[in-house]
Amino acid sequence: MSEGTGRREEGGLPPLAVVVINWNGREVLADCLGSLAQESYPALRLIMVDNASADDSVAWTRRHHPEVEILVSDRNLRWAGGCNLALRALQREGFAGWILLLNNDTVVPEGSLRRLVEAVACVPEAWAGTPRICYASDPGRIWYDGGIIGRWCGWVRHKGIRMVAGDLPLDSRFVDYGTGCALLVGQKALAQVGLFDEDFHFYGEDADYSLRILAAGGRILHVPRSIVLHKVSMSVGESSPLKVWLRNRSHWRLLRKHWRWYRWPLLAVCQLVYLSGHTVFHLWHGRMGTAAAVWLGIIDEIRDRPYPRR
Repeated sequence: MSEGTGRREEGGLPPLAVVVINWNGREVLADCLGSLAQESYPALRLIMVDNASADDSVAWTRRHHPEVEILVSDRNLRWAGGCNLALRALQREGFAGWILLLNNDTVVPEGSLRRLVEAVACVPEAWAGTPRICYASDPGRIWYDGGIIGRWCGWVRHKGIRMVAGDLPLDSRFVDYGTGCALLVGQKALAQVGLFDEDFHFYGEDADYSLRILAAGGRILHVPRSIVLHKVSMSVGESSPLKVWLRNRSHWRLLRKHWRWYRWPLLAVCQLVYLSGHTVFHLWHGRMGTAAAVWLGIIDEIRDRPYPRR
């Protein structure tokens, strides 16, 4: 990896490194890296972390996108570990700009990076930032328009999900958490909060990191004028038992880590309602395995059962 700098470039924009986390994502890399290659951000570095892919992701990227720096892991570090691998490498070389952590199943329209960094870099208390994220299959409909965390109820959700983008305001605002699908991280966050918690096997790492930013005195700025398109659930499948099991297991880990004892009486009631509602929803749609996974994720986390190898 080439040496980075902290100087501001054209138009006062600071250096930006976009880190794409990849695992067997050859089929989505063309759209993701292709969109980034067309970006006109003046001080831009593109980095791909490959989590020991079994497909030809690395060879294809080297052949078609030689501008992309590649970090290859000899094992699947998952999202948090892949991010940490890149963050450590950037820290070692003294990179002092902003870092956008990006899923490989995304497309970044031209100008979105500039609008995101411009907005966040001029707000001193913003240690991280997020763009508005819309469905790639329906770009006019929102997947993420800011994250909400119920400090007493423990509910973690996206604001604006499935709503029409044109119906919602474009003003930047502070939010409770930034999704790891596209999370802009600044040097203040890295200095005060550090790296991601790799004990979150899958899901929850972004909410955990966001809560740690807030606890350390930072803020997360959501910038709706910056847009990213997301091919939702390319890795594990929408409403699959695996996805629900992973999400609920990580959610329980998040609650145990961040919610103080005096919040638990109300928290327990709210979570029971939440879990019961999800169970009924999946049963209504005939997804017996997914309904069972709602509770198995919680039970397996409480019992600290090991994760499967695959």
